[in-house]
Amino acid sequence: MVSTQPLPPPSRSTITATASNGSHELTVEGYSVTKLLVPGEHIDTHKFTAAGHAWKICFYPNRGKETDATISFSLKLADGWWKFAGTNVRAEVGFSLVPRQAAEPAPGAPPATVRFAARRRVVNFSLNKNVEHWGLTISKKELEKWPEYLRDDSLVLRCEIAVVDKPVVKMYHGLPVCRCKEDNCKLRHLNGASWLKDVVETYFLDCLGI
Repeated sequence: MVSTQPLPPPSRSTITATASNGSHELTVEGYSVTKLLVPGEHIDTHKFTAAGHAWKICFYPNRGKETDATISFSLKLADGWWKFAGTNVRAEVGFSLVPRQAAEPAPGAPPATVRFAARRRVVNFSLNKNVEHWGLTISKKELEKWPEYLRDDSLVLRCEIAVVDKPVVKMYHGLPVCRCKEDNCKLRHLNGASWLKDVVETYFLDCLGI
């Protein structure tokens, strides 16, 4: 004969994945002067914090072999080695130039079209190898056609960063049903202990008559 006893409650667990988000805006002033730098030479920003980590943006005024070919921006991790030694940081990174208008847009006006933006990519940043992620490369000839991006001999770069946090795994144990009739007692049983052992031994034995 098949037993008709109710089945015990199932055990349950959850996996929660989250990401920390942050952004940084870099203003490059004196654009025409930076064109005089040696091809391949770059300028690093100060360290800034975004999405729980320290970063630097590298600006290459003359990235290509030809002096007037392109400008480029890259991102590298700047955490101290003691913070996350031996681990990598996995992040989604996006670069874009910020369009600027001569006057404030009218209320309700559509946002300006972003013409210079790189496709967002997921990158593993190593703390041991000082690797740069190439984020955005722009033709100078094309950039200089658009005054809303190159205004007063300056431009503004926006870098958006989303870092994958360590997933949180939790286990929830099935708890016996309290037979007390008072609501306060039930709340005490359900919320008063962190572990199943504490719940059973400390709170439920008297109520279950064991």
